[in-house]
Amino acid sequence: MILEDINKLLDITDSYQAPGRVMEILFGDKNRRNLVFKSFLDYFKCDVSYDWFHEYFEDEHADRKNNKQDFTPACLSKLVSTLLGSDTGVTYEPAAGTGGMVITNWYNQRSNIHPFDYKPNNHLIVCSEMSDKTIPFLLFNLSIRGISGIVFHGDTLKGKYKAVYVLTNEHNSPIVFSIVTKWN
Repeated sequence: MILEDINKLLDITDSYQAPGRVMEILFGDKNRRNLVFKSFLDYFKCDVSYDWFHEYFEDEHADRKNNKQDFTPACLSKLVSTLLGSDTGVTYEPAAGTGGMVITNWYNQRSNIHPFDYKPNNHLIVCSEMSDKTIPFLLFNLSIRGISGIVFHGDTLKGKYKAVYVLTNEHNSPIVFSIVTKWN
């Protein structure tokens, strides 16, 4: 079961611990982070084409009543990405959640470029997310894929943010994890 497997990969006993643990992984020891990332890549057989946390987060953390959190079905994410095309440059998602639509679009863009020619820093992702529980999963999803960009944590409509996270692919390589830096 994916819930139990993800909890095991994160070395936690209950899913309520996941957001905090993910932040510890992202901002803690780089070698430990890399080991956790490699464990996730192994578990998901290096298939980075979709949001691994979709089902996990939706079942365990989504707050439909208070935050009106709902997940975009994968088929709709694929349709939107197809309609957008393989444009290069900046992708913006104002309510990113755990990253399902962003990941689908990123993957489609990346797949249309030869692996030796793909440079993450030329394809920036800019997104926003309001939920404190969701931000760690979004950052994890972007960082493990080597995505460069900016994540605003807060209310997009009001333009009020608790934090801004910058994701940097230091080697501009599709096979390198991104570093996450928090700006207050």
